[in-house]
Amino acid sequence: MTDHPADAVPPELSSGILGALDVGVIVLDSQRCVRLWSAWMARATGRPADEAVGRNFLDLFPEVRDSRIDLAVGDALATGAPAVLSHTLNRHLLGLTRSNGQPMVHSTTVRRLEPGSSEDGPLCIVQIVDVTPAAERDRQLRERREARYRAVVDTARDAIVTTDVAGTIQWLNRAAERGFGYTTDEAVGHPISLFLGEDAARWLTPPGPAGEGACEVTGRPRNGDPVVLELSLARWTVEGHGSITGILRDVTERRRVQRELQRALEQKSLLLREVNHRVKNSLHLVSSLLQLQLRGMSDPELRHQVQDAIGRIQAIAQVHSRLYQTERFETVELATYLEALCDDLVSASGDAAAFRLRVEAEPVDLPIDTAVPLGLIANELITNAIKHGGDRPLEVVLSLKRDADRLLFTVTDTGPGLPPDFTLEATRSLGMRIITTLSRQIGGALQVLPSARGASFRVAIPLEDAGVPEPAGA
Repeated sequence: MTDHPADAVPPELSSGILGALDVGVIVLDSQRCVRLWSAWMARATGRPADEAVGRNFLDLFPEVRDSRIDLAVGDALATGAPAVLSHTLNRHLLGLTRSNGQPMVHSTTVRRLEPGSSEDGPLCIVQIVDVTPAAERDRQLRERREARYRAVVDTARDAIVTTDVAGTIQWLNRAAERGFGYTTDEAVGHPISLFLGEDAARWLTPPGPAGEGACEVTGRPRNGDPVVLELSLARWTVEGHGSITGILRDVTERRRVQRELQRALEQKSLLLREVNHRVKNSLHLVSSLLQLQLRGMSDPELRHQVQDAIGRIQAIAQVHSRLYQTERFETVELATYLEALCDDLVSASGDAAAFRLRVEAEPVDLPIDTAVPLGLIANELITNAIKHGGDRPLEVVLSLKRDADRLLFTVTDTGPGLPPDFTLEATRSLGMRIITTLSRQIGGALQVLPSARGASFRVAIPLEDAGVPEPAGA
């Protein structure tokens, strides 16, 4: 019976354990000579232990000289720094093979091993693990993911191109092949200027604070005219390698349609401006004809009726004049329109000192279908106030403001006021019937307000009926 210390492992048992491990083990001395060569290593290299032990590590694996494992062994012996060499970057580092002759994908760990005796100096242990099955599973999973990814991107209608950070093409989908006229083999390795010409700089300096965004570039197909492309870019990094992927959408047709729509809109604007100009001129012509006819009339009542008709025509003409002078043809800024209407009425009266017209209106844009009736209502009320104002100086105030969900339009004068028995329902005045009808037409409610002096009329219109958006948060 052989005597062993109580805490020691018999050499036969150590050899058996080492041989049973599914891992390769090499022990090197300070001169990098092999001190231990496991059975696993013998199987993986086809070199038995008696041929390896005592030989220099670089004699056994000359291909690794100055490689990462060579440097790792040197660092472990010199400083004790360990190293793990992943199979991801070092798939066949030592040229090992499996039992079926297939090259072995392996991971390698290098560590310093303190010797039992100080005379031996530092040792280095190299452990090798066969990760071929795991690497194969990873490869299959990666290929499946890539197949799904390619199935998606290759059926995309937009061109998709990936380059490195220097702009060298690495990959492109089928839409890019069709759009630019180059196969993947022809394009890979060329600069992105192959596709974008002078706009290649936009690829390398994408817009946006995070290096992402969209811009327009000019594409240069191999055969055909330049095309307008909408370019969306994203920068990404995998394992320390940066890439740029761009999606290029052909917007040539969209831009052509937009240009045609813009031209059509400009033509429409020109036509509407011309229509409003002609309507304004036609109304002024009618007003002038009535003015000529008015000169030959002697009947005071008839003259008043014709003068009222002229005022109504001029109120409508003023709206079309405003539309002609602006770029907006659907709405009228009512406060400005009312001020112009008051100026016209003062000029038409010929006696500006006899009365004063004042507008207190919030800026409100109203559709023409609302602005014209309100202008006619203002014209009727101001005309009536001037007609019945008496001898004293007259003041007429036009007020326009929002109140909750209503638009309130008020005309107040300082004239003699209304008769005691006046009611909107019983009046036979043409002007008041016009005011009532126009108020109903725009969805408003006409009221006679109490007034200590003069008369006050108010038209309350729901904002929705007036075409005015309600205030935010209402």
